[in-house]
Amino acid sequence: MSMSAPEWLLSAPVVTVVIMAIALVMSIVIQSTNRVVINHFIGLDNYRSMQRELSEFRKESMNAARSQDPKQLERIKKKQSQINAMQAKMMKPQMIQMALSFCYLPLWYFVLTPVFGGVTVAYLPGFELPLFVWYMVSSLFFGTLVMKAFGTTPNM
Repeated sequence: MSMSAPEWLLSAPVVTVVIMAIALVMSIVIQSTNRVVINHFIGLDNYRSMQRELSEFRKESMNAARSQDPKQLERIKKKQSQINAMQAKMMKPQMIQMALSFCYLPLWYFVLTPVFGGVTVAYLPGFELPLFVWYMVSSLFFGTLVMKAFGTTPNM
């Protein structure tokens, strides 16, 4: 299965920008969906407070494990069931978002690979980057920016 594309579209500067634009659009679509799903199931403010609480709990449990303080370990153990329930509540939107994030697979299979699969997409000094590598770099970059802009960045 081979699609023909205009020659100008396959030149490295143009295809580099096209792949970056596709990665940006996909990041926006995925994070918009993520935000809608979080708002529907939990609420964004509640989600953020749960993330903060989970982050604090992780820090406390690491400190308790390091110090081996029995009182602190007992307090962490008592709070564990509440934390497990919170993680379970947060899991549903995360699983839905993960399933929806695979919507780009048909785009890869039917458009990107047939058109740009055999083309060098970007150049770095000493390296020629193929489609997959450039898309992953662009996707990680734009995904991080869009997550931050949409306020869906996980607190770690």
